Amino acid sequence: NVRRTESGGAMSKLMINDVPGLVTAWWDEELQALRIKWFTEYAEGSAVADAVEFAMTYVNENGVKNWLCDLSESQEALKAEDQEWVQTEFKRLIAESSLEKVVLIPPLPETGQDTEWLKDWEANTKRDYGGQIDARLLSEEGEIQRFFEKG
Repeated sequence: NVRRTESGGAMSKLMINDVPGLVTAWWDEELQALRIKWFTEYAEGSAVADAVEFAMTYVNENGVKNWLCDLSESQEALKAEDQEWVQTEFKRLIAESSLEKVVLIPPLPETGQDTEWLKDWEANTKRDYGGQIDARLLSEEGEIQRFFEKG
């Protein structure tokens, strides 16, 4: 699933995974981050977990330090089983990973998603990983880049 995409003769991004209608993940050279864009977080079976595990394999094989999760256009939230998976397995995967910084781009208002859970997301994420992970809710590319670049 990993492939390079070309744009005007120059590499624009390294595609990590693409599940049409669900998620696209790629290495963002400019941000020095694995970028994962969700179109919906709701999927039947293990599609969400499979996509995240695939991306985490890339993270660990390449010593990736920055993770950018873009929910801005996600139309549906995780189903209950995937929420449970995130709270257990995904947390374990992050704790065992090379990641140091995580940015979450929240769902836009037009998605209709409930964003109440975002209120304490930064503090909860930092607490959950005992300071191993620095987390921010950001949506502006310049802010994201500055956060990833700062030491």
